[in-house]
Amino acid sequence: MKNITKFTEQSFHKFSTPEYVTLMDRFISQTAAMGAEKLHYEEADMARLRELQGQLQNNCAHTTATENTAKITILDGQRTALGQYIINTVKNCITLPMADKSEAATAMYVVLKPYYGFYNKTTTQKTAILDGMLADLSNEEIAAHITTLGLEDAIENLTLKNAQLKVQVDMRTQTRKQNKIVDSATLRQEMDALYKYITTVAFAHNVVTPSQEADAYIATINAIIGEINTSYNQRMAKTDKNENSDNTENSENTENSENSENSEDSENSENSENSEQ
Repeated sequence: MKNITKFTEQSFHKFSTPEYVTLMDRFISQTAAMGAEKLHYEEADMARLRELQGQLQNNCAHTTATENTAKITILDGQRTALGQYIINTVKNCITLPMADKSEAATAMYVVLKPYYGFYNKTTTQKTAILDGMLADLSNEEIAAHITTLGLEDAIENLTLKNAQLKVQVDMRTQTRKQNKIVDSATLRQEMDALYKYITTVAFAHNVVTPSQEADAYIATINAIIGEINTSYNQRMAKTDKNENSDNTENSENTENSENSENSEDSENSENSENSEQ
């Protein structure tokens, strides 16, 4: 009975995208070198696999960051500082021994109180909250109080920064839509199916009409999978080692802290006894 060389049964989902890209790159190279005539795959399938591989490689180097994101970060910091300045000015002026400023601050405090803590919200939530705050501050009834506290420029700048940030957020959304890419998980799912189909066809033909070349090809693919597995295992071992190191360090810090507390308790106890004596 002749030995049949089989492809290694392997689920590739555990591999990171770079590991998967490396595996598929080498698989495509070896398969193309053998050729469709010997392995009996369809050229269209191989072309599609190459196309998907190219997209996946682009995903590895792709970044979702845009120029707009950097501008949004700056504008968000600026509007947060202005909003806090307005609120803190009102709070600080309430207790001033100056009747006009104290009265103005007291009146504005009622308006601004619901907006305290706005800076802890997400960017989108913050935009909506500041819109509400600016709408309340535009009320004619408190216009005089704003003038008394000298907050006109701060409110004007806050209005400007909040509007500019909205524009940048919209622009970023449009940029991301234009640069939309297929996610790696979807690409890998189709690539897995093509890999399985191509290797199944190659194996089936090699069973019916065995050849040393096909056996060598299958053995090479299995060796490649073995190497990627080794790389994966080394990466996971390194991760486990780092996590264990962190846990050990945290444990030592906890122990040192407990020892320090016990030492302090002992010292306090001795001091107490000496005092009683």
